[in-house]
Amino acid sequence: MRYYKLLLRPYGRRKGGCMNANDIKWITSGNLEHNPFYFSIPEKLDKFGFCIDMSGYGEGKTDKAQMCIIDTANKKEKPNILIVCPDGCKESWYLCLLKGVGMDFKFVNSAHDAVTFFSPEMSNLLLLDENVLTEGEGSAFEPVRKSGILWDLVIIDAAGAEDGVIPSIYTENFGMKADKLLIFAPYPAEYTKAPDGIKDIVKAILADSSRASAVEKFAIDEKAMEFTMESPLVNYPKEEAEPSNVRIIRYAFPEADIPANLHLDDQGGGRYSHGGNVFEEFNLPEKNIYRKPTYTRSDAETLKTKDKKLEKFLEVIDGIMSAEDKTAIVYFKSEATVNYIEKILSSIYYDQSGSILYLEKTRFDVAQLKQWYETAPARHIKVLLAGDRCAENIGIFTPITHIINYELPDTPVELQQRYARRGVSASGISPEFIIFLDDNNLFDSRVLGKALAGNLYKAFRMNVPSENILFSIEGIEQMLTDMVADIKYVADYTGAVGSSFDVISKFRQDYNIPASRNLTTAPSTHEYSQRKLGVIAHALGISDLITEKDLDKTALTAKIAEKVKQIRSGFSYFDKDMSIKTIPHKTAQNQEFKQFSSFLDGNPFNLGLNKAHDELKQAVNGKDGFAYIKDTINEIPDALKSAVLYNIWIYWHKTLKIGGSYAEFIKSYNEGVI
Repeated sequence: MRYYKLLLRPYGRRKGGCMNANDIKWITSGNLEHNPFYFSIPEKLDKFGFCIDMSGYGEGKTDKAQMCIIDTANKKEKPNILIVCPDGCKESWYLCLLKGVGMDFKFVNSAHDAVTFFSPEMSNLLLLDENVLTEGEGSAFEPVRKSGILWDLVIIDAAGAEDGVIPSIYTENFGMKADKLLIFAPYPAEYTKAPDGIKDIVKAILADSSRASAVEKFAIDEKAMEFTMESPLVNYPKEEAEPSNVRIIRYAFPEADIPANLHLDDQGGGRYSHGGNVFEEFNLPEKNIYRKPTYTRSDAETLKTKDKKLEKFLEVIDGIMSAEDKTAIVYFKSEATVNYIEKILSSIYYDQSGSILYLEKTRFDVAQLKQWYETAPARHIKVLLAGDRCAENIGIFTPITHIINYELPDTPVELQQRYARRGVSASGISPEFIIFLDDNNLFDSRVLGKALAGNLYKAFRMNVPSENILFSIEGIEQMLTDMVADIKYVADYTGAVGSSFDVISKFRQDYNIPASRNLTTAPSTHEYSQRKLGVIAHALGISDLITEKDLDKTALTAKIAEKVKQIRSGFSYFDKDMSIKTIPHKTAQNQEFKQFSSFLDGNPFNLGLNKAHDELKQAVNGKDGFAYIKDTINEIPDALKSAVLYNIWIYWHKTLKIGGSYAEFIKSYNEGVI
């Protein structure tokens, strides 16, 4: 490896002057996706003072936020920027901000020393846990709230709110004003309601009351899909219909390997409610090995022989670990299973352990995250093990080539979020989205065909169009047909039979119905299953076919297949009657969008970034060696200096293939050799 000290001349002013600080500062956007829809958000903030982004599952929200952060920091000498997010998301935001653009935001949680070195007179970059706002008097954030600070930019992340956004947190507890406000609107928990409460948040926080009151002029409805710079609303669809690269991998357990007498008892929804692994579902003899704190290679081989899903998984991983340019993110729902797979991978690929990262072990450790930021970006990660609260744009580590659902979620929302947070592939090709299905219909097949399919009405929102990867799965039409028939059977049976313990128990387990639903009697199960069947049938437009005692399976399959084909053709949403409506993909590509896109070459993000790259490349290739950038860096506002240095390093290291780690780069910079 070539190190900076060997290449850089002693610090001094370069002949012909130094680099242009106005150009070089835009290199901070070099690690972000430059997308026309993303660029429209800073423009809308300038025009309206606020922007409401309703993109289906929060796609690209960190890149969009960072563009607005960079834009604000470039216009303000001492920017005050606040990001508010739900509990459990702040570490993901921190990681994305640090690795994406190189700006070090400070955590604000409930700890008594959470707010340090705060003054409204200096630049403040804060990342706030939403729960802190509800603590009232005496909270760690109270000194900030009482300071009278006017935020240059406030970003509210409500996209991942499980129960929708709670406007009162901001209308009653926020107590501060902002010059500009960006809100990532909630998806989809309250999918039966339009997100109108967002308007109250705008009116409560935006400092310019006349601009805040203008929010009432804009309807949050299906027309939000239409791109226009005359509205502060954004609903980002893909620029064109991109075929989803879904791959189904089938496996089967020999019946002799999983005898019914070794099946563990149902515990109100099924212990194997999220796909899991066979050792959590069956009391097999190999469980003594499974429970070991670490595995030998021999242990791993023994478990692989018994666990057919693991065997198929390792076939995929072998190809990734042996390749130079592949990276997989593997998703789990249970801690037991991810620990199991981590031990398996550690024993088999012991000589490549540095290429495997278990995100849940690092996401709460700020010191370790900073270590990755400073010393490890040069390491190529090949396998990321993650839960569904991982960083939104996980592609900041490296472009993802494989998304592996080792355990399926039971909601289409999380399934689509897994697909959406994949990052940007250098090749532009969608990563493989891998789903395992078992022929025993006990594990992943059950979760996909019943739990996920049975929650299809959670795949879309009222009035706001979006897509869902669920409908790209080959054979989903037949799965939906079988699911409808199954729920109808349960509803009919529990309505006619007084005692039906086995049917109720299987229904709870198959559809991952939580114990809190208290489905213990035939009447309660009948009522619940009838309601669930009615919502699904209405959404798919098949209500007329489920009223008969005997289902016409042929007609049902044909009608569902037609609906799925329609959904695949565009962006879908619920109308006020909770029927799924679909807008064609081409709707997003209106004339105004094309006109806006045509001016992007002159956008300061693109223009400045291109100039910065040209100057840095000339400096490297020129006879004088590297540019003498220290004078230029000193002309840049303090809030941007670290971000500029970080992105200069990214460009030199990743694009021009020069130098070592970021830590080495900073050491050389501090020693005055750049």
